[in-house]
Amino acid sequence: MDLELALRRVAEHRPQLQPQADWHAATALVLAVDPEPQFIVIRRSTRRGDPWSGHAALPGGRTDPADGDIAATARRETFEEVGVTIGEAVGRLDDIGGRMFKGVVSPLVFVVDEAVPLTPDPSEVAAAHWVPLSLLSDRRAQVRHPVRIVGPWPGWEFRTGAPPPDDSLIIWGLTHRILSTFIGLAS
Repeated sequence: MDLELALRRVAEHRPQLQPQADWHAATALVLAVDPEPQFIVIRRSTRRGDPWSGHAALPGGRTDPADGDIAATARRETFEEVGVTIGEAVGRLDDIGGRMFKGVVSPLVFVVDEAVPLTPDPSEVAAAHWVPLSLLSDRRAQVRHPVRIVGPWPGWEFRTGAPPPDDSLIIWGLTHRILSTFIGLAS
């Protein structure tokens, strides 16, 4: 993938925005340029009543009245969850509205020069990883994630290097949709 071209296309993209909903959240697709193009993925902490506990996600969360805009939400959540300070967004991808939830998620794309150390907040994040962007084009990483209600969902399996059972993380669902949108713009 030509990262410069991908970022230019993200910057030029005019996102489809969803109407107001019960809640609004932002996610940050944080890309590091060096030593190779990578992005941050978190493993969500296990919390009672959270159906997505232990699943892969991008840093992000619900807006706060103190956030100036949706990009501020993505910046705040990224810092809170993984300890990374990010600057201005390169651009915004299409909003994702409630198929399975009653809110709106706005994905934004950010770039940092290098893959800095990640410091996950254990109350929200069980683990955080820099994942090579090349994983998204690696056919060997493509899997079908079994989901009870919606059937097998496409995903990518990332080998974390941690001991079992945390040695693998499947990127699927909302995170897969966001990354697929990014790939679509990039190619």
